[in-house]
Amino acid sequence: MNRIVCFIIAALLVCSCTLYDSITKGEKVAQIGRAALYKTDLEKVIPKGIAPQDSALLARQFIDSWAIKQLMLQKAEEQLPKSERDVERLLEDYRTQLLVFRYENKYVEERLDTLVSLREREEYFLSHPGSFVGKNGVYKGRLVKMQNSSPNMQVMKKLAKSREIDDLEALEQLAYNSAYKYSNFNNNWVDLNIVAKEVGVPLEELQKLMAKNGPMVEVKDTVYTNILQVLEFVPPGEVTPFEYNSEKIKEIIISRRKQELLSALQRDILRDALNNNKIKIIDEDEND
Repeated sequence: MNRIVCFIIAALLVCSCTLYDSITKGEKVAQIGRAALYKTDLEKVIPKGIAPQDSALLARQFIDSWAIKQLMLQKAEEQLPKSERDVERLLEDYRTQLLVFRYENKYVEERLDTLVSLREREEYFLSHPGSFVGKNGVYKGRLVKMQNSSPNMQVMKKLAKSREIDDLEALEQLAYNSAYKYSNFNNNWVDLNIVAKEVGVPLEELQKLMAKNGPMVEVKDTVYTNILQVLEFVPPGEVTPFEYNSEKIKEIIISRRKQELLSALQRDILRDALNNNKIKIIDEDEND
């Protein structure tokens, strides 16, 4: 097959500084059985203006790929039983699913209201509390990672236990200036599993530490000390806060709206077809 390809490439380059000057438009450049590859097919994949050598290389790669596919197809048709070669129904099913999917998406995009008010989210949250029970626990606070040798260690621990505004500001300033790493989870609830990975301990261990140590949790290894300032904590098995679930609730409501639009579309199409005699339900008695 390589000899054939080389011959084709040579023919394309003869008497020309471009790849296709010697071939009329629409002419075949390769054929395997009833399958043919045309000049126009190559023109679609080879950029204009590149060097003839580069054109020849791209053409060869494309022809090789095309030839392999055609030869594999021939081999499949020769070797597979008829039942496995009959793919028309599968293709028709796929075509049907694809077209319906595209139409449904277009229909939904043109009609879907994606604005979800705060009141709608809150009402959904209050009416579905069981849907928002946390598995791992969630947490609000600050995480300061310091080297064990840091001279500011004791000051940082003291500040982490405080809830005074001045102390919170001092903690943040000190963390920026002397901590190895500082993460602020003060404004957003975070899953405790994320925090456990951050400090390098198993989730179960961190859950126990959070449950019994109150405003400040310390996790220490041979090099670093992780100081967790715990502003708020919801243990596993309890309903997580609305704030933590707000975006999730929005997605749920929008998803429901999508489904309602599609259900209404299906009902309307069926009703219209019945009213306009586009569909006939054949009773079994009519066939007797």
